[in-house]
Amino acid sequence: MKSIARSLLCAGLVAIFALAWAPAVFAQGATTSTITGSVTDPDGAPLPGVTVTIVHQPTGTRYTSYTRGDGRFSVFNVRIGGPYTVTAELQGFAPLARENLNVALGETLDVTFALQLQAVQETVTVTAASDPIINPGRTGAESLVTEEEINSLPTLDRSIADFARLDPYFKTDSSNDGPTSISVAGRNNRYNNIQIDGSVNNDLFGLAAQGTPGGQTNTNAISLDAVQEINLLVSPYDVRQGGFTGGAINMVTRSGANDFNGSVFYYRRGDSLVRSSLDGAEFGSFSDNDFGGRLGGPIVQDRVFFFGSYEGVRSSVPAGSSIWSQI
Repeated sequence: MKSIARSLLCAGLVAIFALAWAPAVFAQGATTSTITGSVTDPDGAPLPGVTVTIVHQPTGTRYTSYTRGDGRFSVFNVRIGGPYTVTAELQGFAPLARENLNVALGETLDVTFALQLQAVQETVTVTAASDPIINPGRTGAESLVTEEEINSLPTLDRSIADFARLDPYFKTDSSNDGPTSISVAGRNNRYNNIQIDGSVNNDLFGLAAQGTPGGQTNTNAISLDAVQEINLLVSPYDVRQGGFTGGAINMVTRSGANDFNGSVFYYRRGDSLVRSSLDGAEFGSFSDNDFGGRLGGPIVQDRVFFFGSYEGVRSSVPAGSSIWSQI
């Protein structure tokens, strides 16, 4: 009887562990990209055994693959962004390289090569760009906010919502004088899923209007200076995405590179910058200061990098009933 009891206890523990582990597996999300392609000879026949080298220029990260019998190759989990240089080499053929290639978060970039017989020693460089819309790797309605757009577009609160509304399916609402909430395709914001580097960053208790931890204090989930790209998903059919019925906001943070790079910022609002009264009511004294910066660079060239970001918010507003919400 004791052996039977021990067996039942072990089976129960295994079942509990499996149920506890399953949600974490389905909520991982995508934080990298994929580069695939094909290599053919001058007659268009597939070339197996071709060495394909992929180099991420800012960090020197290298990926190596070989074409299969059908002439195709696949490299998964590559860093997002670029530029990349992809080179195809096979003995007896002239090497061929494609430069200045960029791959977005969750995107599959397809690169094709047509190698020529090597009569003389030479290197042919071809520059190309992928079409972000007509792409067989796209998995549903989605938009991408790039690093360049994050750096250049105006933002009032330095919040995710300022960039999420670039997608017509994402509607922002700040009518409650609190943090901005995001509704996707008319769905309540409680059904959204917010991820940072693949980790879920939702407000599990359900009190913050913007749906992220710390929303009640009017703070952002993450500093914009630390974000490299934002992926806005409406109805993905990618098996890596799940756990939501509204929309998904998937953010990937920056990392260091071979060159030192950084920035600092400071924004301020206060009663000295507004008129003295509104409809006969005097403004109380208030201040709103937002400051911070970021810095990244190499520790060991092409191997180890560092990156750090800091953002501080200091606010002072009148207590009780006021006209603060009207400015």
